[in-house]
Amino acid sequence: MVNSRPRAPGAADAPSLRLFLLLLAILLSVAFVRPIDHDEGQYVVAVALMRSGLPYRDFAYLQTPLQPLLFAPLAWLCEGWLFPALRAANALCAAGAAVLLHMAVRHAGGSPRSAAVATLALASSHAFLFAGTVARNDALPLLLHMAGLALVLDALRTGGQPLRFLLAGLMLGAAASAKISYGLPAAAVGLWALLHLRAIGWPCLCALAAGGLAGGLPTLVLWAIAPDAAWFGIIDYSLHAPREWQTLNQRSFMIETPLSLVRLLRFLAQGSALIALCAIAAAARHRPGPSHVSQRLLDCMILAALIAAWLPRPIYVQYLLPLLPALFLRFAAILDDPRWRRPLATGALALFMTAGVAETLVAIAPGIADTKSPLLSAVGDARAVGRAVRASGATGPIVTLAPERVIDSGVSLDPRFATGPFLFRTRDLLTPAERSAFHVVNRANLAEALTRHPPAAIVTGPESAITPAAPQGLDAPLRTFAVAHGYRATPLPSGEGTLFVREQRAKAALQRHR
Repeated sequence: MVNSRPRAPGAADAPSLRLFLLLLAILLSVAFVRPIDHDEGQYVVAVALMRSGLPYRDFAYLQTPLQPLLFAPLAWLCEGWLFPALRAANALCAAGAAVLLHMAVRHAGGSPRSAAVATLALASSHAFLFAGTVARNDALPLLLHMAGLALVLDALRTGGQPLRFLLAGLMLGAAASAKISYGLPAAAVGLWALLHLRAIGWPCLCALAAGGLAGGLPTLVLWAIAPDAAWFGIIDYSLHAPREWQTLNQRSFMIETPLSLVRLLRFLAQGSALIALCAIAAAARHRPGPSHVSQRLLDCMILAALIAAWLPRPIYVQYLLPLLPALFLRFAAILDDPRWRRPLATGALALFMTAGVAETLVAIAPGIADTKSPLLSAVGDARAVGRAVRASGATGPIVTLAPERVIDSGVSLDPRFATGPFLFRTRDLLTPAERSAFHVVNRANLAEALTRHPPAAIVTGPESAITPAAPQGLDAPLRTFAVAHGYRATPLPSGEGTLFVREQRAKAALQRHR
């Protein structure tokens, strides 16, 4: 990437370990006080439900399936503390991805300064800080993708060994098996390999393809087991459900091109991604001519990742994550230029880094000011839910649109609510037969589903925001059912919701209703 002498693998192990521990401590601290994101519940419950089933076949899942498969042991090892454990696991993955970036720059010959700046640019990005401090499915594919990219670059630097390409393909394919948006950058690597077949050779190309196929095997196997449910969860949902929800809420402008472009630029500017893109474009314009093969690879991946970030609507900050590994590796190649040591360039980069960190500081400031951890608050709610349900003697699962607040209760969650609010709020996306086949309950079949299989408890509150599509709050039908069937209401300890517990009189009422 640059002209200085490459570092041998392992030469920077001690600094890398120190960097990893520092980043991990920061990410764990932020995870402790970061507010709960309503996306987290579906990923936490997917891991929990691995105790008794598989994604698609036994419960709905709206992503490619590698994360619940890999994290499934935590469902047993961390029972009762699964939500904090998954936040911690994501912090580990994110810190690992940042350290791999640092090592890749150094192994490719980058100076200590360029490696440090590129790593800081990644670690200060809002997208990275978000991914590493919530229990979503963003940090694991980031780590896998970063590992695959580092292996490809290392294979190119050392003369192209099929084993390196095999492992690289495995990591890139596994990243796409953890989150579908990593599929396009992985495909860009395959396209680049075809275009540079003479340089890398058939053995390396075949090894790369075989590794990619192996990485995608978890998705292919579960797709074969439940093809219709997998197709819906991986493809159809993301194409149609967000658009339906925005339309129902009279916010079609959120998915239109003008605002989408503004949002994309805004998220790029929440960190160093925007300045890195501008710097790479400027360097290419001022230094025309053939570029190194690894730079062409990174350019292809940057373009593919930008397309992947642009396609889903509305655009959110986490969609930029597949862009960051290739972008900051490419950026590191020009950071040793003396112009990047000038005060103006250094100040501009520091300003963008500060903008990325500021988003996280604003999010965690209330928790710090109140000396209150939303994470521990959710665990406390779950403990209270478990005690109340066991004391009531009620049998059956818990129903809620906020599964992260009950998953550590020791009482099972109704798998038909595995996606939290996301499938519940759909209207015309699924037919009655598909809802049954995919294990889904939405507002259309809620009363019939709960009457047929009464839950032991219902938890409402976190999804009570009023919108045009849900004028009384999304979980209002759950409250209505609980009140109508005599469930006893108790506020959650956090004050952020209500627990409704079924008692004997409620059970009798349900039997009469049947």
